[in-house]
Formats: sequence, structure tokens, C-alpha cells
Amino acid sequence: MTPETSRFSRILFVLAFVTGLAVVGWVASGFVGTSAFALGMTVLIGLVYLAGAWELLRFGQATAQLRAAMGTMGQPLNRLADWLQGVPATLQDAVRQRIENERSAFPGPALTPYLVGLLVMLGMLGTFLGMVVTFKGAVFALEGSADLTAIRSALAAPIKGLGLSFGTSVAGVATSAMLGLMATVARRERAQALRALDLLAATTLRPFTAAHQRQQSLEALQRQADALPAAAQHLQALIGQMERRSQQLDEQLLARQAEFQREAAAAYTALAQSVQRSLSDSLVASARAASDGLQPVVQQAMAGIAAESSRLHEGVSQAVQAQLACLSSQFGATAATVADTWTRALAQHEQGGRQLLQGLAESLAAFNHSFDERAARLVAQTEALVQNRAESEAAWTRQQGQRMDELAALWRSELAALRSEEAQRGEAAVQRLADLQAALATQLATLGCALEAPMARLMQAAADAPRAAAEVIAQLREQMGLLAERDNATLAERADLIGQIGNLLQQVQQTTGEQRAAIEHLVGSATGVLDRVGRQFADTVGAQAERAEVMAGQAATSAAQLASLGQAFEQGTRQLAASHEQLAQSLQHVQAAIEQSLSRSDEQLAYYVAQAREVIDLSISAQQGIIDDLRRLKAPARSTTGAAQ
Repeated sequence: MTPETSRFSRILFVLAFVTGLAVVGWVASGFVGTSAFALGMTVLIGLVYLAGAWELLRFGQATAQLRAAMGTMGQPLNRLADWLQGVPATLQDAVRQRIENERSAFPGPALTPYLVGLLVMLGMLGTFLGMVVTFKGAVFALEGSADLTAIRSALAAPIKGLGLSFGTSVAGVATSAMLGLMATVARRERAQALRALDLLAATTLRPFTAAHQRQQSLEALQRQADALPAAAQHLQALIGQMERRSQQLDEQLLARQAEFQREAAAAYTALAQSVQRSLSDSLVASARAASDGLQPVVQQAMAGIAAESSRLHEGVSQAVQAQLACLSSQFGATAATVADTWTRALAQHEQGGRQLLQGLAESLAAFNHSFDERAARLVAQTEALVQNRAESEAAWTRQQGQRMDELAALWRSELAALRSEEAQRGEAAVQRLADLQAALATQLATLGCALEAPMARLMQAAADAPRAAAEVIAQLREQMGLLAERDNATLAERADLIGQIGNLLQQVQQTTGEQRAAIEHLVGSATGVLDRVGRQFADTVGAQAERAEVMAGQAATSAAQLASLGQAFEQGTRQLAASHEQLAQSLQHVQAAIEQSLSRSDEQLAYYVAQAREVIDLSISAQQGIIDDLRRLKAPARSTTGAAQ
């Protein structure tokens, strides 16, 4: 809003106020010393006018303070409550709701619309009462004398007073028009301030709006959806790494086993060769020692013991056989001892490997079982959470739809009933006024040509009063039609909002289903891979126990990685729950805004209905008073006519 426009609005407001006050003063000055009753009605109209002007002044001051608070806003705010402290207390809640809930209505002047209609009704009431007084004076004048000249002179004063009685209508209509103009100017300034506030809500105050919060929720869901493929890729990479490690372990175990077999064969071959060499050396040494020891004896006794050579040869043969038997027994004992030692060592090695394999298999089975249980619990909790959230959101959506349908049906039925009732009352009032005019014209025609012109003017004034009431009723009907159109537009906007919320819920449910399917697929593939790796690991560990510690360390690393993966799944679940909670809070804010708007619409509708009923009741009561007076006037006229005849 430019400074020139604001200055023009203030000048127009002041001119309208001064004009209305001047009209009231002018009318009141005409009644001073002539009619105390008309002066009292004019003063009452002035007081009502001042009350409406005071309310509009306070309304404009609140608008100016709001504009000043928006003008002092510079940098983006960290907290909305800090800025709201500079806003008037009567507008803080409305400003917060308009920023957070998008296009919520602001409170308007509470008494001014009623006071505008009340001023018109007060002017009409003063006019009607003045007419009653005038009619009474005319009746007294007619009853007091039968001479036409005396009747004319007696009716001159009441007819002159009739002009003064319409001064209250002038004051009421003028003040009502000026008060309506002032209200229009004040509402225009408030509308311009609201447009500036909407501009700030779209730029500086956007972080505090519901649209920004919904956008953040969608971005969080999008980030979560983007993180799931990365987690799947990480899991696939981990599975590929475990498969590569398993293949490497298989190859290493096969190579170690082949090397062990080659080393064992070489060791057994070397042992056999060593035993053979030791036996050959011992036999050669024994034979050499025996030949060295027997050669001198043989040389010395060769000649003397030729006869005993055969016996000596036999003894030597027996000694050699005994030595060979002893050596054979020693070699057998040595070989058995070596075989037993290797057998015990191999048995102990095999038993240790089996125990280690059994322990690793048990630990791997326990780990698989615990991982399966944790994965199953995680999937079950996720499914339960998603199902509960979907059911609650669906139930809430159905309830809101039912409530809005019921409210719309109730509004339509009440508006239809009110319109039909007003139409019937208006038609009845018009019919009664037409009948009254016809009867009055017939009765006044019998009074003579002298009273024809004054009574015609009187009937014209009486016809103008119901026309003014009809115009007020037409204005009220137009206002109620505008209110109905506004309510229909509001209902359409709420229906669109509910449709958007339903689409958002469907997207969330679809995303949740995809995430659940992806998690189930990942858990199933991880379980299958872990089972396959566990079987391969159990098969390969039985072949080589020396790599047990390395494989145990690798298994611990894999367990840590799987635990981190479980933590990642748990964190994703928490993020999903947080996003659902944030979405539920946003839906609750939307529900609160809808309920507030519905209550405000109900209050406005009840207010307009009560105002229309009051106006109609006042009009009917005024017309009933006129009809009663005319009937009382008609009865003496008949009696006078009968006496003249």
C-alpha cells in the first residue's frame, strides 16, 4: 500500500465521519425547541453513529500497527513468536493462523454491520412514531370541527410537523451510509495489509507455513527413498565381498591342503630313506667290526683250526642272524613308535579341528538365528506401524469427509429454509401493504377534495417506508447470497484440500509398500547369502583348522557389518516413523484450521440470520402499528360519514 493511497483513505474516512456528524447536528438543530421526541431519537442516532465510528477507529489502528510490524521486519526470522510480539494482541492469533494455515480469515468489525442496519431502523422508527403523532393530531382536528376552513387550519400544524418527523429518517440513512463508507475504507485498508502479509508469508515467513512443512516432509521421504537404493547397493557390495572372501578361502584351503599332502609325503619319504640309510650303515659297520676282529684270530689260528672252520662258520652265521633279528625288532619298534606318535598327533589335530568347527558352526547358527529374529521383528514392527498409520489416516479421512458432508447438507437446508421463510414473509408483507393502501385510498377518498393531496403525500411516505425496509431486506439477501457463495467456495477449497491429502496419503502408502517390499527382499537375500556363506564356511573350516582364527576375525567383521546394516535399517525405520508423525501433525493442523473455519462460518451465519430476523420483526411491528392506527382512523371516519348521511 503506497503512502498516497493510505493518505487518501484517511482523508476519506475523516470526511465521511465529519459528514455524518454534520448531518446529525443539522437535523438535531432543527428539532431543538420544536419536538423533544424527535430530538431524542436524533441524539440516539448520533450516539450509535459515534459507537460505530469508535469501533472502526480501533479497527484502523490495529491495521496500522500490523502494517508497522510488517514494515520493521528485515532479516529472516528464527522464531515466529518473536515477531508476533510487535503485532496487536487482538490480531496475534489470526496472523499466526494465516501464516501457518494458509488464507485463514481475519476478524472484522463486530458491531459495525449491525449498527449500520440499526441506524436505518432508528430513523424509520422515529418517522413512524412521528407519523402516528401526526395522524392523531389530524384525527383530533377532524373530530373537533365540521367546517372545512377550520379543518384545513387545524390540519396545517400536524402536516407541517410531518416534515419534521422525517428528519430522523434523514439522520438515520445519512449516518448509516457514512458509517458503511467508513467500514468499507477500513476493510479496504485491512485487505491491503493482508495482501502484504500474504506476500511476506510467501517469502520471508515461508519457513513457518504449512506448505513449507509439507515440502520438508516430502523431501525427508524423498531422501529416505533415495537412501534405500544406496543401502541396497551397500548390502550387495557386502554380499559380493563375502562371496569373494569365501572363494579366496576355498582356494587358500585347497592350496594349503595340497601343500600339506606334498609335505607329508616328502616327510614320510625322507623318514624311510633315513631309516634305510641308518640300517645299512649299522649293518656295514657291524660287518666291518666283526671282520676286523676275526681277521687276526683267523690268521693266527688258520693253520691250527682248519678242522673247526665249519663249526666256526656256523657260529658266525648264528651270530649274524641274531644281530639281524635284534636290528629288525629295533626297527619295527621304532617304526611303530613313530606311527603311534603321528597317529596321536593327527587324532588330536582332527579332534581340535572338529571342536573348533563345532564351536564356529554353533556361533554361526546362533548369529543366523538372532539375525533372522531381529530381521523378522524389524519387518513385523515396520508392517504394524505402516498398517496402523494407514488405518488411522483412512479413518480420519472418512470422518472428516462425513463431517463436511453433514455440515454442507445442514447449511444448505438452513439456507433454503431461511430463504423460503424470508420470501414468504416478504410476499405477505407486500400483500398486506397493498391491501392496506387500497383500503386507505378508498377511505380517504370519502373525506373530500380538501384532504386528497395531503393524504396522497402521506400514503407516498407510508409506501416509501416499506420500500426502504424491502431494500434493506434485499441487501441482506444479497449479503446472504454472497455468504453462501463464499461458503460454497470454501467447501470446494476444503474438498480440494482433502483430495490433495488423500493423494499424499496414497503416495505415502505406495512408498511405504515399496520400502517394505525392498526391505523384505533385502532381508531374504541377506538370509540366503548368509546361509550359503555359513554352509561354505562350515565345509571349508573342517578341512583346515589353522585358518580358524583368521576366519573368526572375518566372521566378527561380517557380524559388525551386519550389525551396522541392522542399525541402518533401524535408523531408516525411525526416519519413516518420524516422517509419519510429522505428516500426522500437519494433518492435525489442517483439521484444526478446518474446524476453526467451520465454527467461524457458523457464527457468521447465525449472526446474519439473527440480524435479518430482527430487521424483519422491526419492519412487521412498525407496519402493524401503522395498520392499527389506520384502522382506528377508519372507525371514526365511518361514524362521521354515517352521521352526515
